Amino acid sequence: MQKDYLHKIEVFENYQLVTFDYGHVVVRSDIVLSSLNYYGQAHGGYLFAMCDQISGLTAISTGYDAVTLQANINYLKAGNLGDQLTIEGTCSHDGRSTKVIDVLIKNQAEDLLAKACFTMYVTGEHQEDVSDQ
Repeated sequence: MQKDYLHKIEVFENYQLVTFDYGHVVVRSDIVLSSLNYYGQAHGGYLFAMCDQISGLTAISTGYDAVTLQANINYLKAGNLGDQLTIEGTCSHDGRSTKVIDVLIKNQAEDLLAKACFTMYVTGEHQEDVSDQ
């Protein structure tokens, strides 16, 4: 392979936690070079990984740790280098064994880039790691 078609994808190299309320999390992040695919737009895997991370964080906001049981995503518009993204997770089902988290990714113009839905399996109560404090 003469050209390097595979790109290393990094997620959350830069981010700001905006909102961390019960069942609602908002994070901002910028699209950087390592976020791009071969065509110069935000890689779908990058967008999906951000949604997955926010889903887990939204589950934690309800007091529980959870892992992804099922997920789907709709890519609606391309993200470009320098775009400022807002990633918002909302818990639409707050069950004992599962949680359903809806995630939206918008750019600085409020254009909807992706919409995802995650079913999260609850693994237990969230315990704060004292080394993180």
